[in-house]
This record gives sequence, structure tokens and C-alpha cells, in this order.
Amino acid sequence: MVASIVQGLLVLLRPDIMLYMLAAMASGLVFGILPGLAGLTLLAILIPFTWGMDPYKALAFLMAGYAVCYTGGSVTAILLNIPGTGPNAATLVDGFPMTQKGEAGRALGAALTASAMGGVLGGLVLALLIPVVMPIVMAFGSPECFFLVVMGISFIAALGRESMLKAFIAGLLGLFVSFSGYHAGTGFARYTLGMTYLLDGVKIIPCALAVFALPEMIALMYRGGAIVKKGTPVNAPASDIKRGAKDVFQHLWLFIRSSIIGTFVGVIPGVGGDVAVWVAYGHAKTTSKHPEEFGLGTVEGVIAPESCNNAKEGGGLLPTLALGIPGSSAMAILLGAFLIVGIQPGPGFLQEHLDVAFTMVGALVLGNIVGTGVCMLAATKLVKITQVRAQLLAPFILCIISLGAFCARNSIFDIFLMYALGMVGWAMRELGYSRPAFFLGFVLGGIAERYFDISLASYGWTFFLTPISLGLIAITIFGVALEPTRAFLRRRKAQ
Repeated sequence: MVASIVQGLLVLLRPDIMLYMLAAMASGLVFGILPGLAGLTLLAILIPFTWGMDPYKALAFLMAGYAVCYTGGSVTAILLNIPGTGPNAATLVDGFPMTQKGEAGRALGAALTASAMGGVLGGLVLALLIPVVMPIVMAFGSPECFFLVVMGISFIAALGRESMLKAFIAGLLGLFVSFSGYHAGTGFARYTLGMTYLLDGVKIIPCALAVFALPEMIALMYRGGAIVKKGTPVNAPASDIKRGAKDVFQHLWLFIRSSIIGTFVGVIPGVGGDVAVWVAYGHAKTTSKHPEEFGLGTVEGVIAPESCNNAKEGGGLLPTLALGIPGSSAMAILLGAFLIVGIQPGPGFLQEHLDVAFTMVGALVLGNIVGTGVCMLAATKLVKITQVRAQLLAPFILCIISLGAFCARNSIFDIFLMYALGMVGWAMRELGYSRPAFFLGFVLGGIAERYFDISLASYGWTFFLTPISLGLIAITIFGVALEPTRAFLRRRKAQ
């Protein structure tokens, strides 16, 4: 076993593999930074290049590129309030307000450091848990997955900084949008407005760009000027970036908890990383000593989702390798790469190809480290984007996000949908409704419905009476009640 592990890691030192990994990392950073061109698209583009490669080279090539996508996605989330990928939406809640306050360098330093360390920790945890975690994964059936998603939805209240009622309304609107298209259980078409295009539902990339990117560009063009107000310092000297990196170590316990959340949720097949980052963000707010600062630009709100973001990828690999069950949609594409190189993931994979598994783990860790280093070096220049005038920046960004929406399914109707939902997003921005709450409801609504239908059909109305489900229900109630209880105790103490 030790020999296989060492062999799998030493393979990464081969010059040809290192060259391929560097090329993949460069592609991953570009796809992460450009809105809409996420890791899913990157893997689909890179897989044809693996024909004829040996398994070590092919899988290291794919993992290195995929590892840095979420790292690059945090850059646009912080600087432009546009999530590079879906899970980066949690980062912009506090990352962009930090940019508006002139703390872009600090936010980038914290996000990039947390991403790198989270990816490394996720890879290490994956390596340690490979032999023992399968019984835990198998214990999660549809009821447990449903209540895990419900836990994520419960954090909608945590996103209501100005008005909890408006956050709930926005979250319910997001849930409503997620239900469009065919119902998975009955095949009944809902909320399609008579359009065959909507039978397949609203996809995540056009929705993310519509809710976050378009409203910001509309507001920027209407207001004029640049992203940051005139007179606000926008430099990102090394001292600011170092300060952000130090923040991660000052909140080390938060980083560890968020990374564990990411790894654990990533392990559970079908739940996905979009659940993990919001659970981590909500957990950070409900356990913080200063929850009222979240949404205004606190570094804790950047550290938690970014720690979780890359850690979840290590977790997502585990069921993919050990069970042949993809932990996420990107891992489903990765299964195709396994078949191309002649390897069959499943129960016998870790016994027969343990060296290949650790090659992938090593590529994941190395990709996070190198990608973060590149972004750190470029951070001082990247923040200059916030000084570019709206007349120059907005048209360019609108072209990029339109391309991102089109690339999701190669459908021009996705662009039309993005602009239609963009008007809704702009109205929510102007009226003070929480767009992150809307997006959270949208992302988790379809997942929750699917697991609810399966649980109800399999177990009846008593599906919640399992030990893990009851534990998750208790944690959810505790998380929801914690902040109101704190507020009540503070009022009593003030009296």
C-alpha cells in the first residue's frame, strides 16, 4: 500500500506530466475568472485531449485544471460582484463589500489563502479517509440527503442582513424558479409559460449571471464612474495581501470547520458543492461573535466559503473513485475520462489502482498551491479592474457573460433567459431583496424536491425517523434559533 502511494505521488515529478499540468492550470484559471466558463465546461473541453495518454498523465492533467477553477472564480466575485462559478456566489456576499471599502487586496489574500489551504486539507482528508469513510457514505440515503439540503436552505435567514422577511421572499422566489420544467417523479410540466425551452428547467449558469452579473453592470452603467467610488484607495500592495493571508490563520478554527464541512458534504453523492458553500457561510455567521457584520464586508464571510469551496472537491472524488458514483456533475464528466484511459471506477478501484488515486489527490493539492501562487502574484494588477470606467468595462463584461451563458448549453435561448432574469435581479437589487438568498433557494430547491420525492416514495411520511435525519433536523433547528436567541439575550441584558 505504501509503495503504491509513493509511486502515485512521484509520478507527478515527471517533466511531461508537470508540463501538461501547468497548461491545464493556466486554462483552469482563465475558465474560473471568466464568468460562466466553469469547471464543468473546462473538463468537457479538456477530455478530448486525453486520447492516447497514459492514466497518470490524463487524470493529473484533468485534476490540475479543475482544481484551480474555483480559485480563479473568487477573483471576479470579489472584484466585480460576479461569481466566476456557481459556488463562488457565497464569496461575493462579503468579498465585494470589502472591495467597495478599499480592501480588495485583503479580501483576495484571504480568499486565495483559504482556497489553497482548503484544497490541500481536502486532499489530505481524502487520502486519510479513503479506507474508512465508505460506511459513512453508504449510511446517507435519500432522507439524510434531503435534510442536509434543508439545512442549507435554512441559512436563507442568515442572508437577510437588512430584512429577514425580504430574504425569505427572495428565497421563495428562487425556489419557485427552480421548480420550472418537468417534475422528475410525475413527468408533469410546470411553470413553463408554454415554452418548450423551459421544459428542461432553468440552468444554474444563466441564472447566476442574471442574478449577480447583469444587475451590477446595469447599476454601473446607470451610475457611471468605476466600481469603487472616487477617492477610495484601490491599490493591493503586498501588505494588504499578507494581511488577508494572516486573517486565515487568525480564524484558523473557522477555516478548519469550513473545510471539514466542504469535505464531508462533497463526499455525499449528488448533493453538490453549491450546498456545501452555503452551509459553511451560514455556519460562519451563526457562530460568529459579530454576525451583524456579515454582508457588510467581513473577512470571515470570505474565509468560510472559500475554505469550503476547494475542500469539497477532495470529498467529491471519494465516491467517484470508490463507488463509481459521481459526487458532482463535474465528477460525472470525469467518469468519462476514466473510461477513455481504460479504468473502471468502483469498489475494486482502490485495491487495483491506489497509485492512480493518489496521483489525482497529489494533482488536486498541487493545482491549488500553484494556482493560488499565480493569483497572488497577479493580485496587485487585477484590482486595477475596479478603477476602469463603466463605459469601457460594462460592454466587455456583458459580452463575456453572454458568451458564458451561451456556452452552458450552446443555446441562444439561455442568453435571452439570462437577460430576462437579469431584470428581476436588478429589481431585487434596487428594492433591497437578497439576491444570494434567491440564488440559494434556486440552487437547492430542485435538489430538495428530488430527494423529498424519493424519500416519500421509499419510506412514506415517516422517512425522517432515521438517526442521521433526526440529528440533521436538530442541527438545523439549533442553527436557525441561535441568532434570535442571542438577540433576545442581548436585549434583556441591555434592559
